[in-house]
Amino acid sequence: MQVRSQDFFKFTGFHSALIGLLPFFLPVILWQQGYNLSEICIFISLTGVGFIATLWGWDRLRERNSWKTIIAASFGLELLLVALIATTPTSFFIILLALLNGAYNCFYWSSQRAMLSNISSSKDSGKTYGNFQILVVVLLKLGILAGGIIIEEVGLWAIAALTAITSVIAIASFGIFTKSKDSLQQPSLDDSSKALTFKDIIGFKDNNRSRLTFLLDGPFLYLESYFWVLSVYLITDESPSKLALVVVILALLLSALFFVIKNKIDQADQRLCFQLALILYSASWLLRSYTSTESSEFILYSLLIVIGFFTSFFRLVFNKRFYDLAEQTATYQYLIIKSYYSQFGIVLFFGALGWLLNSSASIESLLSNTYLWIAPFALGFVFYRPRNATIHLTHKFTRTGNA
Repeated sequence: MQVRSQDFFKFTGFHSALIGLLPFFLPVILWQQGYNLSEICIFISLTGVGFIATLWGWDRLRERNSWKTIIAASFGLELLLVALIATTPTSFFIILLALLNGAYNCFYWSSQRAMLSNISSSKDSGKTYGNFQILVVVLLKLGILAGGIIIEEVGLWAIAALTAITSVIAIASFGIFTKSKDSLQQPSLDDSSKALTFKDIIGFKDNNRSRLTFLLDGPFLYLESYFWVLSVYLITDESPSKLALVVVILALLLSALFFVIKNKIDQADQRLCFQLALILYSASWLLRSYTSTESSEFILYSLLIVIGFFTSFFRLVFNKRFYDLAEQTATYQYLIIKSYYSQFGIVLFFGALGWLLNSSASIESLLSNTYLWIAPFALGFVFYRPRNATIHLTHKFTRTGNA
């Protein structure tokens, strides 16, 4: 696949705004509907199951260069997800919602990673990811602000209708640009773009400890996007609109910092930069364990800014290393392998955590304790070091162009 920068940013921009409107609030909505933290963990684990099951089909659509179908499906799945969120919850619907959430995440994130890899190189991957991060910050947070206000003041049906209308417009827009000769061009692809088999996935190994890193990264991503969102929600008096406002203000502050950092990251000493980012990331989880509604507002919001910066800086540096390694290997295969192992880590970690958590304890105590004992494990990312950028699968893959 060859993709233009504007195509990638359109795809990401539309989805970022739509995610902010409702899917961002999923952990809050589940909590509001009476689900405890243990049950939310099981929901996350089932989301991983849905992602893995869907990725098998996504990979085969990618192999056939069916990018119009992939893009349409990503918006279609989001429409179904929003419709189901607005439905009266039952045990059956919650299981279906988790699986559908995983399917949507698969089509969005897998496509986004493939496109981002296509438009970046090791010389500018930090800058490209930085630009992507700024775009996501702006549009995602605008969606979050609108979503938070509507959820609190109007209700879920209003936001479901708003998201449906926006999605239709987005699909129509993508229908227009995918017809263009210059958009999503499909070159002839060789064996390097074959869909992965079960043997390929199980037999994957490289010299960069990627498999261990991917298994570790999945749980941390959901700790950030589900557990931490719940923590900030509790800090902001359990108000969706106040949560949204705090998230947007923090995002604007961080965007200003990353506007400067993104242009420097590609020239920095990558080893030292990664080590610094990793130490700060581990520290961010320790700081999370000290956030409490009993603290003063000044201390709380100061901690939120510091935690947000440490986390975002790590994600910028980590993703640069990931995309640089992907560029040196069979790119799509490396991207897809990451998804399989990250989601497998999510299924195992949150499934076990849901079983272990004491549902009778207060949610603040459970969240704080989880952050405290997870902090040392964040240092495990130190093993993700470029050595010999080779990828070993059942088939012999060679990288061709940007594929």
